[in-house]
Amino acid sequence: MASFKNLVFTTHPIAKGIMAKYRFDNGKEISIVAGEGLYSTPNIPVYSEDDVSSFEVMFDGEVNGWQSREQIEEIFKNNQ
Repeated sequence: MASFKNLVFTTHPIAKGIMAKYRFDNGKEISIVAGEGLYSTPNIPVYSEDDVSSFEVMFDGEVNGWQSREQIEEIFKNNQ
């Protein structure tokens, strides 16, 4: 079963930060980003998910800022 800990974060192509994406079997996709200018904590350049306490998440066409790892895990749990 996929979860937050399975995500592979890469350098964000525009913001000074990181990003990860995952496509569920139901076809929905989650995008998780963090860094300077994004709805995340801290709001400075980041290079590792270990430096982030909350993330900007786009899921099913809706963007939500400052999401915790636990909130992201709920998305994974509800879409497996």
